[in-house]
Formats: sequence, structure tokens, C-alpha cells
Amino acid sequence: MSFSATRLTCFALLSAIEQDMRDTVEVDLGNSPAAEVLPAERLEKAQARRARDNHKPARELSRLLPYLDFADSFELLRTRRSELPADVQTSLELLSPRLERIVAIRNRVAHTRPMEIDDSSVLLDAAQELLGSSQVWATLRTTVARLESDPSYVLGLTISLPGDPDRGPQHNLPIPDFDETGFFGRKDELRRIKKAIKGAYPVVSILGDGGIGKTSIALKVAYELLEDPNPVFDAFVWVTAKATILTTTEIKRINGAIETSLGLFAKAAEQLVGEEPVDPIAEVLSYMESFRILLILDNLETVLDQRLRDFLLDLPLGSKVMVTSRIGLGIENPVQLQPLSDDDSTRLLRALSRIRSVPTLTSMSQVAVEALARQMAGHPAYIRWFVAGVQSGRRPEDLVSSNELLLDFCMSNVYEYLGDAAKAAVRSMQTLPGGRNQAELAFLNEFGAADTQAVLLELLTTNFVQMSSQNSGETLDTVYQLSEFARQYLDKHHPVLPQERTWLLQRSHELTDLGFELSVESSSSPFARETVLVRGMGDVHAAKLLRDALLQASHGIGTALSLCKEAQILAPSYYETWRVEGHLHANDLNHGSAIAAFERALELAPESPILRFHFGSYLLNEAGDPPGALNVLQAGLRSQPDSAELLGQIAWAHYCLGDMPSSVASVGHLLGLPHSSAADRKAGCVVALRATNRELQETTPSNDSVAIIDLVGQTIKALERVNPNQLRNEAVDRIVLLRDQLRRLEGSTAGYVATEAASAQARLLTLQLKSDRVSGARKVGYVKAIVQDKRFGFIRADGADSFFHYRDLIERRDWDLLAEGMYCAYNPQVPAPKGPKSEEVRLLT
Repeated sequence: MSFSATRLTCFALLSAIEQDMRDTVEVDLGNSPAAEVLPAERLEKAQARRARDNHKPARELSRLLPYLDFADSFELLRTRRSELPADVQTSLELLSPRLERIVAIRNRVAHTRPMEIDDSSVLLDAAQELLGSSQVWATLRTTVARLESDPSYVLGLTISLPGDPDRGPQHNLPIPDFDETGFFGRKDELRRIKKAIKGAYPVVSILGDGGIGKTSIALKVAYELLEDPNPVFDAFVWVTAKATILTTTEIKRINGAIETSLGLFAKAAEQLVGEEPVDPIAEVLSYMESFRILLILDNLETVLDQRLRDFLLDLPLGSKVMVTSRIGLGIENPVQLQPLSDDDSTRLLRALSRIRSVPTLTSMSQVAVEALARQMAGHPAYIRWFVAGVQSGRRPEDLVSSNELLLDFCMSNVYEYLGDAAKAAVRSMQTLPGGRNQAELAFLNEFGAADTQAVLLELLTTNFVQMSSQNSGETLDTVYQLSEFARQYLDKHHPVLPQERTWLLQRSHELTDLGFELSVESSSSPFARETVLVRGMGDVHAAKLLRDALLQASHGIGTALSLCKEAQILAPSYYETWRVEGHLHANDLNHGSAIAAFERALELAPESPILRFHFGSYLLNEAGDPPGALNVLQAGLRSQPDSAELLGQIAWAHYCLGDMPSSVASVGHLLGLPHSSAADRKAGCVVALRATNRELQETTPSNDSVAIIDLVGQTIKALERVNPNQLRNEAVDRIVLLRDQLRRLEGSTAGYVATEAASAQARLLTLQLKSDRVSGARKVGYVKAIVQDKRFGFIRADGADSFFHYRDLIERRDWDLLAEGMYCAYNPQVPAPKGPKSEEVRLLT
């Protein structure tokens, strides 16, 4: 879902105020137990929010702070006011009379309800007063300063505020075009339409001219019914059949629009069912019979036929249909929409001028603005286009005195006053049609992230570009493309020159080639740390930045992190931007920042098994958190049960936690996968042997020897399934160690255990010789003594000592890990000039 700059600005201010309040709580009250500070209801609510993030209940207040919303933090501070500094108390007194209003604004922002006309003004005024009252509002101060210097930065934000699930009826209502300014006037029409929908008529129509505001009022009605404390409907389904845009002299077609009533029903059924059914009309009627549904059909005149009339006459009791149309149906309760009043037209003109910062209009006298508004006949679309024209530099009197096409008197003049970068972006959209996200546009035009956002804000406020949501498979992505009006005008009056068109096509080919290269990397080694996964072409440029960041990491983390930040701005919903940042911080041993980055990535892609592999592996192997790692890895395995990579890490996590049977079981699962790689199978064998050896080392004959024998059997059964070549080197040495321990178990027990221990030794010897025929001479012993300064030591086995030197270690880095009593495997060399000697020594920890 896409959001207006106004909504995103409100989110930025609200988020900053909430963060500063939480920081104040942490500074002044953070050491107190949560149960002593929070009322029971708010404590329960915060714990529930934390639980939805898969976290355990927390006793410390500091761990619950991220789950407190505006009202929670404010009430907590107000109830403990006497413990706070004087300036904080002053800030609370300033906020108190605005509390109800700010909470309402926050709910509209958090739950995607339409914004009111002065929401942003209320928040900005509150912010200025707070900044003047205390120094505690550090985040708010930074946010306000950034809004003043670069208001376009909000386009890169993703709305996320602590809160509870929206428990209202299900809906797919879009954000209305009046989200920028709030809804103006028409209170009588609103009441009448809502009354009609709640009345006996099954069909209610909103009728009027093109551009009069039918769609806007339909959405306003739907959202108000959605907020009704006693809901009339179980679900709201929105479908638009807008196929044309009416100008003063002609009709422009919209490509790809619904053009038949059957297409309309198919779209409605898709919203209800999740896919297009064979008989969409029957499916829609079935749902409307089973549930109370308000079906909203926008621009119905474009698909009006007998099939649609028959449908409307056959509606089941309890469900309703609201339509917007320029033509009445004759079977409905119609509400004729009249133009805005002069007063509301003036207010809309004033609001748009202020929000879009058009000084020519904001400096006008009230009399002059009222005169202009009257000339636009109360049509909201006319007023919006008029403000865009003045914003581009045209004189207001020239615009209103002309009766030419709305397209011409706005588009042509707006274009002339676009900046060079904005014009370049427009030409790229002309040459390469279709929705493109910020990252694609940045690559095609060789823009930086900040420049891209500034250009898009300029184009959005002049109505050249439409913003919409596109499902990339895992997340929603915001894409931009020329409006139909803009494309028709530009192709006629400002065609792209052949040389620039060739260059843009070449850039597009480069992007495609880069995408293919990244896709090949993703397919060949998707779990590799240096592989950057792409969901589609919209990720390619950001993925290139991330790959460059990984390459730059060896030269310093600063440059690498700046590339990550650039990618995060360009692709705010792309989880790989945060995953790569997590690895960069991990390499820098900044574990707090690494965990925060990985968790942010998981918020964006909670079901990604590869992301959970990376995060879990980091927690396990670098952060020292095996329990946390196991939870993350097992959640990934639920999404991809046949992942050898995840199973390998899960087996190691169980080993680190001391759960050897589970470790062996995970390896058994891994080795049973037909597609697992040789490296994964070899590593799995080593883990299973380590786990079994460790369990044997910690078992005495008085313990449950039957259980350990069963574990040995499971391990051998798993090893017998692999290619003998995958049991060489370390695996062979660990087999030798296991045989040695089984020999001792056989000698200290009798009956079933002794018999099974002997049988297991024979099976292991067979495996050993199959994998490496010359390994029969390998022996195991324990380190008896180490002479650190001389870098040599002695291994004891079979009652005799054998000398070894540092150079005899297979892995020389193991020297620093050696300690007396540790097991080693080695090749005995007898006789030797100075007595028994060990070669090719391997430490078996």
C-alpha cells in the first residue's frame, strides 16, 4: 500500500515523539521492574505485542519500552510525573490537552485510515512547542530539522508503529487521493449515503460528473463504516472499473483497465477467494450470502450491461453494493453528488497550496483565493490540477481564463518548470514504460538515493507520476510510472531524442544483464554469505550496491556501511540490505548492531529460510547464543524442511547445547536428503561422530549403556548411507576414536551392550577401510604432556608414550588449543631414531 508524503511526514513526527518519550522513560524510570511501573492492563498489552514478535515475557521495563505506544508512554510519564525533571513535566503539560487529538492521528497513520485536513499542522505545532520546552526531544529535533532541509526523505520511510492488530472488518480499501489534504465538506451527502447503505436498499449509487469526487466520497463512507463500533459488515471489497479519464473535450483511455462486467466480477472474486474462480459471479454471490459484505464498484458506467443488472437484482440479504457512476442504474437508491461549495473549494485550494508549498497561492488574499475557487466550479480534480499548474510557474489568471484541455493547461506548463533531473527521470519512464521502484530509476538515471527521492517528490506533487504497490513475492514494493495523461502529453510534445533513447535502452540492458548475473549466483550458492538474493528486477541495483559493500568490507567498514544505507533508502522493503549490514557488523565484532540489523531483516522477510540460516549461523558461531540460534534455524526449517544447510547448522546447535541424540537425528535427516551437497554430507558426518563420541565419553557402564548403544547404531546407519569418499580425513579419525571408545565399553560391560559394541566396531572398521584403505594404521590417544616453549609434546596410547612436534599437526592452528587429556589421532612411526614418534596428528575435540 502506498502512502502520501503527508501521511509519511506525520509518521516521522509521531515516531520521533514516541521514541523520545520511551528514551525519557528509560533514563528516568528504566531501572524499575515493569510490574511496579506499568498498570496491569498496559503491561499485559505490551507483553502481548512482544509475544507477537516471538519474544518471551520480560520483567525489565527497558525490554518492554519498544512495545509502548504514544498513549502508553504518555500515561506512564504522567503518573510518575513527580519523579521527572521539571522540563519534562512542562512538556507533559503541553501535550496533555492535545493527547486525544494526537492519539487519533496516530491511529489514522498506523491503521491506514484517511488523514484529516490539519493532522500534519497539529503535529508540527505540537513538535515546535515540545522543542521549546525541553532538551529531551533529541530525536524529534533531528526529525524536524531534516523535514525542513529535505522533506522528500520521508518517501523512503516504512510506516511501523507499536500497536495491536486491526480487529475491524477485513478490507482492501485503497488510500484515497484526499489523504494529502483530508476530506472537505459534503457532510450532508456523507450522512445520506451511510443512512442509505444501512437502510433497506441493497444497492446505493453515487452519481455525478467526472472529477466531481465520487470515488473520494465513496472511500470516505467506506472508511467511516469500517470504524463503526457496531460494524454492519464483515468485509469491505473495493473494485474499480475506471477505464477512461474525462477532460473538457475528449476521453482518454487507461491501458489495462477492466472493460467488462465479467472482468469486474472476476476481480471482486479474486479479492474474496485469493484467485480467479471458474464462475466469478456465483462465487461473489456465495460469499455475499455467507458473510455481510459491502461490495464497492467504482466507475460502474464503463462496464454497465445486463449481466451486471441481473447480479444487482439477485443480491442476498445482509450484503450491500455501493457504486459510483456517471449514469444511474434505475434499480438503486441514488445520491447525486453536487460540486463542492465555494467555501469548501476555497479551503481545498488553500490546503493544497500550503501542503505543496506554492507561494504564489499561499500569499494571496482570501478574496483573491475565493474568486479563483469559484471559477473552478467546485470540481476537486480541477482544483488539484490548477494548483499543480501554478506550482510549475504559470500565472493563476492564465490558467483559469483558458478553456483548453485540462491536460494541456496543466501538463505542458508543469513540464516547462520541472528541474533537469526530474525531466531526465520522465524521459526514462517514457522510454521504458511500466512501474519501476526507486532503485531501478536511480540506476537508469545514474542518480543517488537522495536525488532519486527528491525527483520523485517533485513529479508526484505535479501529478506527472502515479505511485502504486507491487507484490514482489515476499513483500510489497512501491513503484512509480507516468500517468496516462502525462504519457500521452509527453509523447506528443516532448518525445525522447534517439540518442538518449539508445542510452536509456543500453542502461536497461545493463540492469537486465546484472540481474541475470545475480540470479545465477543466487541459484548456484543461495546460502553463501557473499550471495545477494534478488526477488526481481526492482532489487538488482540495490543488490549491486550490497555486493560492492561486501567487497569493500576488507578496506574498511565505513564505506561498506554507507553503501548499505544507500541501498536501504532506495529499497526500504528489501531485507537483504539489512542482512548484509548484519554481516558487516559481525565482521567488525559489533554484535549489538549485527543482531539489530538481522532482526530488522527478519521483520521484512520473516518466512525466508535463507535469511534465518544466516542469522541463526551468526548467533551460533559468532555471537555465542546456541539457544537463540536453534530457535531461528528451526523456524527456517519449517519454511524449507529439505534444507541441508539449515539441518547442518541445527545439528551443530544441538551439539553445542549438549543434546547429542538430537544432533545425530538432525544429521540423519540431512543425509537422507537426495539433493544435499557432498560438503554438507561430509560436515554432517563429522558432527554426528563428534556427538556420538562425546556421548560415549560422558557415559559410564553404570549409566544407561543401552541408550548410548542405540545412538551409536543410529550414527552408523546414517554413515552407511553416504559415499565412502565423504568419510575421509577428519571423519576417519573420529571413526577410529569411536572404535576405541566402543572397545573400552565392550570390555566393561556384558550381554547385549557388549555384543552390540563389538558389532558396531566391526561395522565402523568396514566403513573406515572403504573410505581410506591406508587409515588402518591410524591410532588414537590422549595428550599426556606439552612443552610449550619447545613446541613438542607426548601422546599416550596403549600404555606407551609417543613424541610429536608442532610441525606434525595437520592443522597447526590447533597448537594453541591443545591441553593435556585431549584426544588426538595420529600415524605412529616405530622405530624412530629417538623412540616412538607421532605424525599427521589431528586434535579431536
